[in-house]
Amino acid sequence: MSRTRISAAIFSESRPRGAAALACLAWLLLAPGCGAPGDPLPPLLNIPARASDLEAVQRAGELIVRWTPPHRTTEGYPVKDLDRAEVVALELEEESVGEAAFDRARVLDTVRWPLEPAAAAPGIERRLPPSAAPGQRIAVAVRHYNRRGRSEGVSNVVVLEIGVTPAAPQRLLAGSLADGIRLEWTPVPGAAGYRIYRGLGEKPDFRLLSETSASPFHDPDFLWDRPQAYFLRAFTRTSTGPVESADTPVVVQVPRDAFPPSPPAGLQFVAGETSVDLSWNLSPEPDAAGYHLYRRGETGESERLTTAPLATPAFTDREVERQRQYFYTVSAVDHKGNESPRSAPAVVRIP
Repeated sequence: MSRTRISAAIFSESRPRGAAALACLAWLLLAPGCGAPGDPLPPLLNIPARASDLEAVQRAGELIVRWTPPHRTTEGYPVKDLDRAEVVALELEEESVGEAAFDRARVLDTVRWPLEPAAAAPGIERRLPPSAAPGQRIAVAVRHYNRRGRSEGVSNVVVLEIGVTPAAPQRLLAGSLADGIRLEWTPVPGAAGYRIYRGLGEKPDFRLLSETSASPFHDPDFLWDRPQAYFLRAFTRTSTGPVESADTPVVVQVPRDAFPPSPPAGLQFVAGETSVDLSWNLSPEPDAAGYHLYRRGETGESERLTTAPLATPAFTDREVERQRQYFYTVSAVDHKGNESPRSAPAVVRIP
C-alpha cells in the first residue's frame, strides 16, 4: 500500500468524534419537523384543586368540619406549594347560594402547611364555635391557597341550620338478656330522640347502630362472650338534620349465656304392656342442643333416664312394669349446658 493510501486510511479512522456529532446536529436542525424546538411552555400555576368531600355537623355545642385537602393542582400535577386552607361560613337569607357570595364570607379558621404531625392524617377535622344563633342557616365551605395566594375557589358547600344542643343522657346502663342487650338511661328534657353507637371487641370502632325515641333500647344483634361497647347522644332536629349532644360515658357489656331454654311443650305418650313411647315439641330456641327425660314412680324421687341429651324429641321407655303408674317430665338443654325447668308431667298407667 502506498504512503498516500495509508495516510488516507489513518485519517479516515481517526476523524474526531466531535465532527460526527456536529454533522448529526446540523442534520437535525435542517430536517423539517424532526427535533425542532417548539414554542416555550408557560410556567405551571400550581393552584390547588377544590376539595370535594367537605362535611359539617353541629354536635356538643361545636361546629365540626371535616375534609380531605387536594393532592392535585388544577393542571393535574401533584400539589407542591400548598400554603393554607380557610374554613369560611356565610349566613343565608335565601334558599341557595352562589360562589360569588363567599367573597363576603367570614373566615372561621385557618389551617397552615406544613401540617403538624398530629394533623397530618389523610383528612382534616376542625372543631369550631357555631357561627350563628339557633334557627339561622349557614353555608360552610373551605378554600385552599398556594404560596402565591392563588385559589381555585370554594369546595362543595354544606348548608346547616344551627339548632339548640341538648344535654347528654345520664346514667347509661347495659344488661344482658337471653335474646339481646338492654340499654337504659335517664331521659333528656327537650330531646327529640337518641342515637345509639356500638363498637365490638377490645378496641371498638364505633358506628351508629340505631335511633330511638325513648329509653330503654333492646339490641338483639349481639355476640355471646365478646365485648360490646355502647354510648349515646341525645339529639334535636332541624331542617338540615339532627343536632347531637356530647357523648355519654362508654359502657361495655360481655354477655354470658347463662340462660336456659324454655321447658318443652306438648309431651305425649302411647303406653303398651312393656313400654311407653313418648314425644314432645321441638324447643323454639335456636341454641337448643337436646333433651333429658325424667321418670318418677308412684313413690320416690324422679330419676333421669337419659345419660346424654337426646338429639330428637322422642324416647321409648322399655323398663316399665304392668299395672304401675309413672310420671314423665322432659327438659331442654342448650349448647352451653344450661338446662330448662321440666315440662308439665305426663301421667301414664301401664295396662
